[in-house]
Amino acid sequence: MAKRVLTVQLNSKSISSALKEVRAYKAWVDRKTKELARKLARIGAAETRVRFAGAQYDGVKDASVSVERIQDGYKIVASGGSVFFLEFGAGVYYNGAEPYPEPRPAGVVGIGQYGKGKGKQKAWGFYDDRGELVVTHGTPAAMPMLHAGREMRQQIEQVAREVFAHD
Repeated sequence: MAKRVLTVQLNSKSISSALKEVRAYKAWVDRKTKELARKLARIGAAETRVRFAGAQYDGVKDASVSVERIQDGYKIVASGGSVFFLEFGAGVYYNGAEPYPEPRPAGVVGIGQYGKGKGKQKAWGFYDDRGELVVTHGTPAAMPMLHAGREMRQQIEQVAREVFAHD
């Protein structure tokens, strides 16, 4: 982005012109900031989808990812019954005591605590939707949302340079 210079003389016409130029610049910055947020959200959503798709899971993977507009930008939304298992992991077999490197959100229990604590065992069983017994070792923490955040942070400078370089 080229350096911008604003020259103002101390008279009402010059000051009015400068204010108009500042408003136009602010509108440009706002527009580019929204574009940056949209592009980063798309990068994060793509990373999340890839990691959900590649995650190991013994049940039905029903995780879906969308980008939604919010007041000040965008948010990445992951929904479905398998989302928390795929993000945070389940069972000590794959995860040890705690594979997740950041604090868990309120209401998300630790490894082995969900479902009567059966995940503290190396293997356990559950009945699927068809009534068939599934023996599982749990789910490795794939951390799709965590990795999406990392990917967006890694690419922010490059994307910002691209976005703000053009009018």
